[in-house]
Amino acid sequence: MLGIMLSSFYIFSKSIQYTAAISRKILIVAWCLLWAVLFACASTGVFPLPLLLIRLLECLTSVVFAFFLARKRTETVISAYLLSFGISYFLFYIAALPISVISAFFMSTKHIVGTPLDYNQPVFLLSYSIVFVLQLLLSVLLFRIRRLRKGFPFIYNKFTIVVALVFTGVILSLVTWVSMNAASEHDIYYIHSLDIASVLIAGTGIYILIRRLIKMYQSKKAQQNSEKYYEGLYYELKYKYEQLLVLDKSKSSALHNFTDRLKSMEEAFTQGKASLEDIQRLQKDWHEELSAIKGRKLLPSTKVQAIDYLFEHFAKDFAADNITFNLMVDGSIKYMTENVIKQGKLEILIINHLKDAQIAVNASDNPLRRITAMIGLPGDCYEFTVFDSGIPFGVDTLARLGIGRVTTHADSGGSGIGFETTFEIMRECNASLIISEQEQSSVDYSKSVSVRFDGKSQYIIETYRPGEFPINDRYVIACR
Repeated sequence: MLGIMLSSFYIFSKSIQYTAAISRKILIVAWCLLWAVLFACASTGVFPLPLLLIRLLECLTSVVFAFFLARKRTETVISAYLLSFGISYFLFYIAALPISVISAFFMSTKHIVGTPLDYNQPVFLLSYSIVFVLQLLLSVLLFRIRRLRKGFPFIYNKFTIVVALVFTGVILSLVTWVSMNAASEHDIYYIHSLDIASVLIAGTGIYILIRRLIKMYQSKKAQQNSEKYYEGLYYELKYKYEQLLVLDKSKSSALHNFTDRLKSMEEAFTQGKASLEDIQRLQKDWHEELSAIKGRKLLPSTKVQAIDYLFEHFAKDFAADNITFNLMVDGSIKYMTENVIKQGKLEILIINHLKDAQIAVNASDNPLRRITAMIGLPGDCYEFTVFDSGIPFGVDTLARLGIGRVTTHADSGGSGIGFETTFEIMRECNASLIISEQEQSSVDYSKSVSVRFDGKSQYIIETYRPGEFPINDRYVIACR
């Protein structure tokens, strides 16, 4: 016991690079001698305690003693001492194995089979003394290994406590197994208790490991989400910055181009040289330039680059047709493309319905030329909606949507493929199509088309003329 304890404290101090003062070294030796005497008293029956219980108490109290000596973090001290305790026992058995074989060879000639061994013989004192010296020598040689000269740097790792607990549990199990062969019936209960304790110690280590792995996973997940958030924020700021540069450049270019033309036109007008056609042509050019600049106005970012570029492309097209375009984004479009609808399918919906809206507005004589797209989470469900001020749908068109290629403006470029594709995507995603219409006016939108991902797979027509629609199970008519 003295050899095991001295070895444990030596390995402990070396593992954490702790150098004790002379007074503390004397205190450590005294502590080890105290437990060695207690062990000797228990082994001779002076104390009615089993030796295995003495070993367990020695380990627990020595952890507390080591903490007051080193004054390190509690977890570090527990990890370091438990590892040292386990390594010390391991070195003890390495030292004891060859000595035991040699002692058994000498004792076999004198020992009568069937009689108990007399451990008071000088040969046993000599054997344990040699084991004592050899164990301490092995402890010293352990730190002559190049990689261990500076102790155990890994001892400060947060998973070392797990290794220490599992390692100590395994060592105690081995000690229990060895001791069980020589134990009396009176000690069997304590041996089983120690065996259970070793399993609990190892189990505690595994439990801590599982909890820390879960925390690591959660922390990593949170870090990934944080990285995604900042990446999206960076992209959004970069996107807006680029748009501002383009917008500023466009305004500067327009002013530069028209300043001189306006001055020359002013001079020509005062001299009576400018005709009405010249002024109208300049006015037309100026309005076209303004429309082009409006097409490059700042759009809110969806934080999905391909979709942003898609809306930007349509904004330019609409500006060329003198159509005012607005975009509203709500919720996480990245989440929408990852969990609600595939990005490619969403892009198809955007293209088809913005094109349809553009054709409808161009086919109308309404002075209000406006298209608004809304994408995201305006309520309980994600959806994509397009509002326009163009020509209304025909009743027959709305009634037959979803059963073939149907369009009310074939002469303007409509093919009916857009809604046919929309119904296919609806079936794949269990989405609902909601078409809402109202009487055309010069101050408001005439209709809206929504694809709502609500899991209901319905076709709903919200209309101001419900009596004109035939009854059909394919769609639901709602009055506006």
